[in-house]
Order: sequence, then C-alpha cells, then structure tokens
Amino acid sequence: MTDQPRTLDDVILCVCDTAAASEGKVSLGEIRDAIGGRAYGPLLFMAGLITVTPVSAVPGVPSLLAFTVVLIAGQMLVGCKQVWLPRWLLGLKVPGASLEKGARSARRPAQTLDRMLRPRITGMTEGVGRRGVALACITVGLLTPPLELIPFSTALSGGTIAIFGLGLTVRDGWVVLLALAAGSVSLGLVAWALLR
Repeated sequence: MTDQPRTLDDVILCVCDTAAASEGKVSLGEIRDAIGGRAYGPLLFMAGLITVTPVSAVPGVPSLLAFTVVLIAGQMLVGCKQVWLPRWLLGLKVPGASLEKGARSARRPAQTLDRMLRPRITGMTEGVGRRGVALACITVGLLTPPLELIPFSTALSGGTIAIFGLGLTVRDGWVVLLALAAGSVSLGLVAWALLR
C-alpha cells in the first residue's frame, strides 16, 4: 500500500489488513501507521466516521474525537509533514475482529463511491484550499462539545468531518463543498441551541 491512500477502498483495505494481522485488539497507532502518517484525509475520515457510529452515544466520546480532529487539522493547517498524536491516544484499542468485520462490510459501498468520486476542483484540496479545509475542520471540532447537549447532533458534526476527510483523500473539491454546506448546518444548529 502506498504511504497515502488515494481511494476510500485503499483506506478500508489498510484497516482490514491491520485488523486481520492483529492478535485480539488493534490500536489507533497501528491504524495510523497502516494508513500512513502523512495521510491527513483518511485520518480525518476515520475520526468523523467513528463519531457517526453508535459509540458516539457514550457521553464524552464525541468530544474526545473532536479533540483528535482539532489536533490533526491543526497540524495540517501549519503544514506538518507527519501527523503526531499523543501516546495515550495512539494506545486506545478496539477489538480487531469487530473492526475487520465492519471494515470488510464497508468495502462494497466504498468501491461504489470510488467510482463516482475523482480529482475535481483540486484547488479545494491543495495549498490554500487545504488550509481552508483544516480551518473548517477545527471549527467543526470546536463546535462538537456543545452539540453533545443536543441528542444525535454530534452525528452531523462527525459526518461533516468524514466528508471533509473523504474529499481530501480522493482530492474531490465538490465533496469539500458538500462538507462546507454540512458544516454550515452544524454551525446553525449550535447557534439555535445557544439562543433557545
């Protein structure tokens, strides 16, 4: 696998291979290393995707994932070549068999998406556009803790981050524009909740 996956299926294959090779549990550090330490898009995609799953119903989990997103996006904003994460975060583990099963079931939808997505409006995913995406991800990440007060709303912020990560991975500016629209909805939801 290349250092930086270029398709969604590449990302999922990295996760599948890592989970299959694990004995029992697989750590976030192992997943990061498999995806590639420079792969900001896939890492943001994975963090956002986890926020959309039922695990985000556990109080505090969306905020922890939001912290991770802010950390990753902050490094992308300043142009770090390698993604650094704290040792305690890299040490978090999930059951390898469950992860592999979930990842394998996602391969067919990922392949369908890969056929539809391609590099377009790449200015949105490179250079200044990439830094704009980083700022947007930081904003959505910072909005996530207040969203925990509104039932199921963290799925919206997680979905937004996942879409940003997907757009960066496949270098599709249209996907980034979709994520910006979703992020605007998240911002509106927070404003509505605070002004009630």
